[in-house]
Amino acid sequence: MNKMKKRHLQLIRLLNRGHRFTADELSAETGASVRTIQRDMLTLEELGYPIWSVPGTGGGYEMLPNRLLPPLQLREQEAVALYLTLKWMEQIPDVPFGDMRDTLSDWYVNELPHDLETKIARLEKNILWLGNKTVPSAPFTKDVFQAVEQRRNIEVTYMTTKGSRTFTVAPVGMALLDSKWYVYGRSEYGLRQYRIDRIEALRLLDDTFEADDLATLLEVSDERSGVTVRLNITPLGRRLLEDVLPYIAEKNEWDVPEAELPFLSRQLLAAGAEVEVVEPIELREMMREQAERLWNMYE
Repeated sequence: MNKMKKRHLQLIRLLNRGHRFTADELSAETGASVRTIQRDMLTLEELGYPIWSVPGTGGGYEMLPNRLLPPLQLREQEAVALYLTLKWMEQIPDVPFGDMRDTLSDWYVNELPHDLETKIARLEKNILWLGNKTVPSAPFTKDVFQAVEQRRNIEVTYMTTKGSRTFTVAPVGMALLDSKWYVYGRSEYGLRQYRIDRIEALRLLDDTFEADDLATLLEVSDERSGVTVRLNITPLGRRLLEDVLPYIAEKNEWDVPEAELPFLSRQLLAAGAEVEVVEPIELREMMREQAERLWNMYE
């Protein structure tokens, strides 16, 4: 991407903020001269971007609201990469944008030259996304996204290990992990993550909340007391647990919040004798109790 194209994209991002910018302000943001900015604005208008210029004191440039932006000018390789990215998005279960994900790639490819459309059709049969077909449905994903976007509290009825429970959550953000959607929210228990497929009912509340972005919150050290988990794992055990513990191919030791030990014990038990808990002693006791309960079921 050349220097001119990068500056144009930077200007478009600035104008998409919904504010009016003077040529001097855009010059300061981009490092280009005022005269260059004025030429850039004319170029973008000629390309079809709905830029509104207001002359005189108090004037400037802004992007018209409710706009339909023209397609990006992409090289062939970039166009193919973007199409495949859109197709990949279609494989993600319960994307929070409704039916749009099922039509966006088709709309996009119809705008491409015929030879490139033919090339993409050939590639599409040779590049497959074989996702987990057993991922449970998460019908409230779109509602959660709306709450995150609008910074509005939600009342959820959530299926816990002890039955359904209804409580209020301030949904700070969302994440996709192992093809399952999670909402990270603040409740009376602090910042927690909840699987959206386990939400049985959801009500969007009128009151809003203020919070740092999710990335910042996750960087802050976890307030829950953590413990060091050390394991002896066979090569097969590492394969069985590769979706449970990060970097399991290289590590034998992890820092785990104490509150997550009961859940971890059940995950480790699934690997049977392929994993041995060395420490902490609390986790060893949990493993022993789980194994005894399993043994008693089959006596």
